[in-house]
Amino acid sequence: MSDNVVNEMLDREWTSTYTCHEFACEAWQKITGECLESRLTAFLNGHGSFEKLSEPISPCITHFQLNDRSSTHVGLFFEGQILHLHLRNGQYVPLEDVMLHFKEVSFYR
Repeated sequence: MSDNVVNEMLDREWTSTYTCHEFACEAWQKITGECLESRLTAFLNGHGSFEKLSEPISPCITHFQLNDRSSTHVGLFFEGQILHLHLRNGQYVPLEDVMLHFKEVSFYR
């Protein structure tokens, strides 16, 4: 099942109405069966809560930040890699690759 979910998500494209937020919510629902949209929206706006993890567990929300002035980016840690929406398409890449490009990487559940 996990290969099917990942492969299905890789063809998604970033648009003005479909960003990393919608991508993460869609992937989470496919993986867990849970709707994450309102909870993630509240969290990203400083109102919701997730448990911050010291290490990633599969699946969990991954929050990325380039610097203090940049917008946030979200994806999922899933089966040892990061599933997220890049500007061109969905990507499923090793965590180490993503950590090279972001100042802060946090994990939540």
